[in-house]
Amino acid sequence: MSGGPRRKTKEKGSMYVFRAVAFALVLALSGSAALAAGEHGLEEVLIESASTPAQHQALATHFHAKAAAAREEAERHRSMAKSYGGTKLVVAEAQRKHCTDLAQSLDAQAKLYDELAAGHDAEAKK
Repeated sequence: MSGGPRRKTKEKGSMYVFRAVAFALVLALSGSAALAAGEHGLEEVLIESASTPAQHQALATHFHAKAAAAREEAERHRSMAKSYGGTKLVVAEAQRKHCTDLAQSLDAQAKLYDELAAGHDAEAKK
């Protein structure tokens, strides 16, 4: 006797486990693909679906953090711009200007994130 019905049950069980693992793998990979696409899409969904004070507070915290990160990056570029100063090389002047312009852009970005955070702070207090 080769196991008959028991063997078929065991095979069905193995197939069930295989399918469950495959499904979990597909979910994990699709989640990784979504993350690889960037957080912009996730932010959009979270903003559109925010309806409770806690959700708005979480978004406010997120945007405060993004503003702080933009300010840090701006400061880093201002520091790099200084390191390109004091030389007459054309490439150094171009790099200094690049860093200065980027720092200004990041400062503007930080301001926008602050405004977004303030809006969500206000919604969280309602």
